Amino acid sequence: MRLSAHVAQAAVTSAVMTQFLAPVDNVVLFLSIIFIDVDHYFDFAVVCKRFGLWDMFKYHDWVWRFRDNVYGISLFHTAEVFALLFALGFVSHYFWIILGGFLFHFLFDLIFLVRHDILFNRAFSIIEYVIRKSNPASKGYPVPDEGFWDEKR
Repeated sequence: MRLSAHVAQAAVTSAVMTQFLAPVDNVVLFLSIIFIDVDHYFDFAVVCKRFGLWDMFKYHDWVWRFRDNVYGISLFHTAEVFALLFALGFVSHYFWIILGGFLFHFLFDLIFLVRHDILFNRAFSIIEYVIRKSNPASKGYPVPDEGFWDEKR
């Protein structure tokens, strides 16, 4: 999903949750729904060895064209991170709010992946990713050639 869609999701969710959450808690929820996607930047930086934010958006737009042949991981979208946030919730309730935002975001991602018939192109667990990536036939993220970065967006 596009960043604008997640911002809209977060805004609507926050508006509804003002009835149930303190203002600071609501801000944490809003930000967690959006910033779970920081892991897409990590994917880009590791694969492309580049660090420009706009390059990351350009790269993921390009990867979308190859979506049927991609198998990747979005670290913050994994069961292990969800479990860690749950456990940390016993230390501070903010982690449970972050978990709620992550899970809400993740639900919409799942619907999006199903609608585009690519549900299993993303690992849902770090363990799953390690096991599946050990198979030589497993495809990771494609790497664009160097000329790609010179092209206009």
